[in-house]
Amino acid sequence: MINILDRTSIFDILSHLHPGEKPRFGAMSPQHMVEHLAFSVRFSNGKEPQKHYYSPEKEHKIKTYILDTDNDFMIGFKAPVLPAEGLPELRCANLDEAVSVLKNELVDFDRYFEEHPAALPVNPTMGELNYREWVRFHNRHFAHHFKQFGLL
Repeated sequence: MINILDRTSIFDILSHLHPGEKPRFGAMSPQHMVEHLAFSVRFSNGKEPQKHYYSPEKEHKIKTYILDTDNDFMIGFKAPVLPAEGLPELRCANLDEAVSVLKNELVDFDRYFEEHPAALPVNPTMGELNYREWVRFHNRHFAHHFKQFGLL
């Protein structure tokens, strides 16, 4: 299991990721995957507030599946914040820079919840999540994408 609060382990795992690696599923490059994780962390650290995309009923159903089970994430699921076709444009110059950005976003996640312990940032598919729920989501989301590149 991944624990995003154990940054040493997270970044040790990512140190085995190389720019030219091909995914076991999906179309992301290693850099796309790391930038995607950083993007999702920004939803939870106050930097990229999200709106609700789904009905409360659908959010609850997704939230229950993601947070209350250990079932694998569905391969091929496209969150409503992602482009309908293709991949998002890369923001970083290379994989190393993307990993550095991810580190910073996780530090800002910690800081955000230290300063706003009752915050409920919106996840675009599950609605408002508290700190514990965001940690659970990120743990599962990171694990999904680490499996994508055979890191787990």
